[in-house]
Amino acid sequence: MRKTFFLTLWALLAIVAMVPFVACSDNDDPGVKSYEVTVNLTLPEGVDAASVQDLKLVTTKGMVSDTISLNATTAEKITLAQGQYTFSVSGKIKDDATAHVVATGSADVYANQAVTLALQTIYQSPLVFKALYTTGGVAGYVKDSYFEIVNNSDEVQYLDGLILSAPTGNQTKANAWQAAGITDRYECGQGTVVAFPGVSGGKEYPLQPGESVVVANDAANHNELANAGNNCPDLSNADWEIQITNSGDPSYIDRTLSIIFQNNQHMKAFGLGFFGRAYILAKLPEGTTPEAYAADPNNLMTTPGSTSTMQYLMIPSKYVLDAVDIWNSSNENHYATFLPKDDAQGVLASTAWSGKCVRRKVTKIVNGRAYYQDTNNSANDFLNNQPLTPGVKPTEVDK
Repeated sequence: MRKTFFLTLWALLAIVAMVPFVACSDNDDPGVKSYEVTVNLTLPEGVDAASVQDLKLVTTKGMVSDTISLNATTAEKITLAQGQYTFSVSGKIKDDATAHVVATGSADVYANQAVTLALQTIYQSPLVFKALYTTGGVAGYVKDSYFEIVNNSDEVQYLDGLILSAPTGNQTKANAWQAAGITDRYECGQGTVVAFPGVSGGKEYPLQPGESVVVANDAANHNELANAGNNCPDLSNADWEIQITNSGDPSYIDRTLSIIFQNNQHMKAFGLGFFGRAYILAKLPEGTTPEAYAADPNNLMTTPGSTSTMQYLMIPSKYVLDAVDIWNSSNENHYATFLPKDDAQGVLASTAWSGKCVRRKVTKIVNGRAYYQDTNNSANDFLNNQPLTPGVKPTEVDK
């Protein structure tokens, strides 16, 4: 069984980034001795060395740091001037959207020696849902939902090819796929699966650190379109829109997500979930278009144990950046839609028709920029019955 450590990768990397990188070292001082240090790495259970990429070691002595590229398959011999050192290793697990390996350690270097660093697996996504509003602002009005996606990292991220999907979720028992032993792929397409334009790995749609985008089912002022007395939001300033061609609605803005899969043309809006549902952000391997992935018959599947010919687009867990399970608050029993690495437990849905959302908790605010909690457990990470505030900056009360 793979051990999962829910740590904050961005915090670890931030610590490394705070240390200035200096070209000179104590090696320039003839009175300081240098020694050979052999850096050995141990891999987490279930992780193969060939699957680890972009592995880097940062050695720090006082205020001086150096970065060295490592190979997970071999020990690295480095020369260090005598002194007290801390070590930090970080890398990426290939073909998994959120899996990383990290390790830290320290040593007093006053002789030739070996240092062993135990890598740990963590799952951390740079792009996460900031808020989801799916419970409606008035009974019978179904098109005022929105999804807010935030760059929770300290580096520019790109929306190109990002998939947004809504498995059924809101379960009280195992679904047909789980009952058949299929737990690492999620059935998507109850209506539609949508994606940002472009190819995974493209750089046409950047999202700066801390910034978010609002994706509306319809980018309109629903407070005006819905019946009187509604709690619907004004989404006319949304960044993106989901345009379902058979909905009969006009396209309100130019930036629209592509429909990459549809198995029920009677559903006129994306991801309806007035009392609960599951939602996914997914990134395919670099160079893959969502349209090509959805067109591959190998990625489609009918319901196990059923004679129904309706197909679903299957998205593997390894492609999932973020998953949020929203559970019906009226149910006594709940059953997780996702693997624990993606979302261990659901958040209870906001009250239907009240115009409230579920919103991710803020862990800290630095210079006006919020960092959001991401432990891969929606019960811990989200608050329900929150005001609809797409694009509004958080405050301390959001914690």
